[in-house]
Amino acid sequence: EQIPNFWCLRETQALCDWLRTRANAIVDSIALEQWLAQQRPGPWIELLREAVDEHDLETGGTETPVEHFMEWLAEWGREARRRQRGLLLVTAHRAKGLEFDHVVVLDGGWRDANQGEDADAPRRLYYVAMTRARKTLALMRFHERRNVSRTSVPESGRQNRAHLVGEERTAYRIEEPPSRFVARPHPLLPVLEPTAGTLRRQSPSLPPATPALRTRHQWLSMKDVDLGFAGRRDSRDPLHRAIADLAPGDPLTLRANGDRWDLFNRSTRVGRFARSFECPPGMRCHSATVLAVVAWSRDRSEPEYQDSVKSDSWEVVVPEVRFVAKDA
Repeated sequence: EQIPNFWCLRETQALCDWLRTRANAIVDSIALEQWLAQQRPGPWIELLREAVDEHDLETGGTETPVEHFMEWLAEWGREARRRQRGLLLVTAHRAKGLEFDHVVVLDGGWRDANQGEDADAPRRLYYVAMTRARKTLALMRFHERRNVSRTSVPESGRQNRAHLVGEERTAYRIEEPPSRFVARPHPLLPVLEPTAGTLRRQSPSLPPATPALRTRHQWLSMKDVDLGFAGRRDSRDPLHRAIADLAPGDPLTLRANGDRWDLFNRSTRVGRFARSFECPPGMRCHSATVLAVVAWSRDRSEPEYQDSVKSDSWEVVVPEVRFVAKDA
């Protein structure tokens, strides 16, 4: 999931406002750190701290013109949005050119070449997936239950997925099945098994699925919310104060309103979902928290909506939503 628009984050805009109002036209890492220390802790302040640390490394902590720093920060934010965080699931084809500290390659069959490919194409693609790892590599393989025919076991066939994790090439790990399973031959793994760098490990017996797997936590994006909701209220409306009081992690109440969902902070409606938003299939909205608060304005709004705007600038609540199965 991508972070919300970095430049529009309330915290980023607050930093830029502070920089613009400084009497000094230059800034250094000490002044930036002091400003960060005075802010309310939160995930986006930590993200700004990460940016300041990187800028400090690049410049050696020397003074920088404010305009140059803000240009650098905008570019850093564009890169940060594309930066992989947490767990990333992609195909081996899409992994070409990328690297990660820890890589898990799932067993996607690795047998069948696509139409027009030679017989060694799966081997080459598997090599691509393996060599994405910087520090650790785990190679997984499917297993069959006893007395179950191979054709009845779902295969991803040509999907050939590589599970890529983190950002830290040292060891191979091949998972072995517990005794109640029979290993299905993997065409590319046997050559690795006798090597000194291979660690063979038995797969654990998994417990029954936890009810938590019936829920889904999702970061909504700015296209999922009504960006002009607060802008259609006068700047003196209490709604703006209610949004200003919110911080990342604060709980929100969800209420269905026709074909949309409204977001409430206590008794005040502070936002709503876009008309185009849809819940994941088979699921419904259960609860929400504040993911981020972003700054928006009349100038950023689409021309067709500007006539309905009553404020020159306002804030938009972007939530993280917990979905549960409809039958839960």
